[in-house]
Amino acid sequence: MLLYQETIISVLNKLLNQIPKIRKGTDAVYHCPSCKHYKRKLEINLHTGKYNCWVCGFSGTSFKTLFKKLNAPSEFYTSIGLTQKSSFRKNIADFSISFEDEPEEQKIVKLPKEFKPICEPNNDLEYKHALKYLKSRNITKIDCIRYNIGYCTEGELKNRIVIPSYDGNGMLNFYTARSFFETKGLKYVSCSSSKNVIGFELFVNFEQPITLVEGPFDAISIRNNCIPLFGKTMSKQLKLKLLENDVPMVHILLDNDALKDSIKICEFLTKNSIPTKLVMLDGKDPSVLGFEKTWQLIDNCDTMDFEKLFKLKLSI
Repeated sequence: MLLYQETIISVLNKLLNQIPKIRKGTDAVYHCPSCKHYKRKLEINLHTGKYNCWVCGFSGTSFKTLFKKLNAPSEFYTSIGLTQKSSFRKNIADFSISFEDEPEEQKIVKLPKEFKPICEPNNDLEYKHALKYLKSRNITKIDCIRYNIGYCTEGELKNRIVIPSYDGNGMLNFYTARSFFETKGLKYVSCSSSKNVIGFELFVNFEQPITLVEGPFDAISIRNNCIPLFGKTMSKQLKLKLLENDVPMVHILLDNDALKDSIKICEFLTKNSIPTKLVMLDGKDPSVLGFEKTWQLIDNCDTMDFEKLFKLKLSI
């Protein structure tokens, strides 16, 4: 056995106060400190640090997060070449971000002065059309209140539904507007501020599986921990957040015409040891499929690996 593996096992034994079983020469199997099952169900890969309890789901993708969850002292980190600080800095070069980059000027985002909350009923003809359109997209009254959805009867966004996005501190960071009439012009119009944001961040728990979609209506229909990209690519902020928080799983649900973009996202996440599912939607948006059918597709989808990605790239 390699010396590094022996060191890892020694550290894990001390941390968990156990002697493991070794499988395939690369996996150490312990009793889980979370559920304390009487059988050894916590499997830890000695190369990557990925761990998973097959009973309670106690899991992660690195030794760092395991040590953090078990409140390990600093000597456990240093003994295997880690620090208690975030270890995602080494991944920065993978997507051309540097801490030495010029900071992006953050503009204050404000809703248009013509914005009217949809949850405040009135007799405007536009209000009735807006409400009818939202119902056709299966958007409920609760959704309208939760996401502060509104509409405009005047100004540049006249006859459009406005969907705001708020950051983790509850501050407006972006908004997009969708025409509630079928016109020949642009269906969607977004605010002029930077897209380097995390959509709907206020409602996202990065310790749970994350779902990525293109637009806000898809995110609302999926409900649980879903981030709209406002396009087909991840922002720098989102990439950093996913790496920093060691997210347990990411589901990618872009439109079928964005398959190449989905593959790029999947490659980035897989390269950085974040488990990923690339879900095929069969030509329908999540907002059209509905909550239950969309989650059936997610649950029945296998986790991606480099071999599957390679085969998929060859097929397109």
